[in-house]
Amino acid sequence: MFLINKELVVLVLTFIIADGKRWYTASTKIYKKIQHKPNHTDNIGSIVPQMLLNSNQNDINFNENVFEFRKRSNSIGAIPGTDYLKYFNYTNDLKRTQSGKISRNQNKRFLGVFQIIQFMHAPCNSSNGLTGTCVPQHECQTIGGTALGTCADGYGICCVSQFLCDENSAAVTGWFINSEFPSPSYERLSCTFTLHKFSEDIKQIRLDFHSFELLPPSGGVCLEDQFVVSGQNANDFIPIICGINTGKHVYIEVGEVDGPIFLSMQTVSQERRLFSIKVTQLRAGDDLAAPTGCLQYFEEAEGSFESFNYQDKSDIAISTRPGYFNNLNYAICIKRAAKACGITYTNVGDMQIVNYDTDGLPVIPPYQAGVEIFDCPSDWLLIAATRLCGDRLNDGSVLQDFSLNAPVTDTNAGPIVIWFRTDAGYVGRGFSLQYKQKPCMIDT
Repeated sequence: MFLINKELVVLVLTFIIADGKRWYTASTKIYKKIQHKPNHTDNIGSIVPQMLLNSNQNDINFNENVFEFRKRSNSIGAIPGTDYLKYFNYTNDLKRTQSGKISRNQNKRFLGVFQIIQFMHAPCNSSNGLTGTCVPQHECQTIGGTALGTCADGYGICCVSQFLCDENSAAVTGWFINSEFPSPSYERLSCTFTLHKFSEDIKQIRLDFHSFELLPPSGGVCLEDQFVVSGQNANDFIPIICGINTGKHVYIEVGEVDGPIFLSMQTVSQERRLFSIKVTQLRAGDDLAAPTGCLQYFEEAEGSFESFNYQDKSDIAISTRPGYFNNLNYAICIKRAAKACGITYTNVGDMQIVNYDTDGLPVIPPYQAGVEIFDCPSDWLLIAATRLCGDRLNDGSVLQDFSLNAPVTDTNAGPIVIWFRTDAGYVGRGFSLQYKQKPCMIDT
């Protein structure tokens, strides 16, 4: 019995380690360029199966070793019922390597054999300067977007929804642009982009003027070029806009209408124009959603804002004429910061909000600040329930010299709102203000 067990053991060992070579299962199914490294661990210490890595078909050389086992007549320990047995053992003559860790290529584009590429649909900057979404290429084609550059280390494309004149869309976000963007267009325009609400619960549309350069107003009226919004709630006043307004934004209230909303560009001459307007549809509660009735809304604890067409420089050398529009009546809202109990405004540019009497004479002297209704009967900013106008920002609470600018502080509770109101008469340059919210002072 002992001899039988011994021969069986010898037979099994012969099967496994024939000819003293390391044995493993070989496969003729080779993937690209591979090199065998048994018993590796990855870089977090877990065991991974033996696998073929970095293989070249020409580097593979399988040797065949044939072992024959014949029955010994009437011998003790013979394998019963087997007259002849041939066993084929294939071994790979590649250089033997030791156990180790899988080396991860520092290039993020390196892929493991079975690695699946996944990445967040995050915002990305496209090749023409517009913000898009990083998605797989097939997904961009499905939603009708335009691939403008790559993202996610080259595995995704920056997908941008672009809207041109006379097109329509129900996209949640996209860009209304001139036909030659990012270069100016010279043609005369009479076009409308039609925006359908993405769903019934869309309450607002935010327009961000990434680039906005049209011909300026004349006497406070947009006569040559006009950007017109229509189709919004009946009580939502959106002024006709022209001039230089890059960097500004407006909110359109659409919760009471089914749509569509129309964004129209009208020009009367073949001058250069440039516009790229980001269009974002918003539900109530979205991060960008503004309180109802705010034409502009700022969420930062400190920042700046200015009147329409305040800028006097053009990036495309279009003619400029700074000045606000006639018949304005809108609210600028600021989100109250946590633990903030006040907000201070300071003038950072030329201020000019004009008022004239019935004889055509200025109500207040030049280079002076105007305060309250007698100084500011027709055109005014309302801050902390106080009308302000003139060529300086000063409510008299800090300095009584109205020829100087002085900070204006609002400590009223509730929403932070600044109103701007103008009539159909004279217009001035406008305003450019900085604001900073003040922390609450807690008595100890």
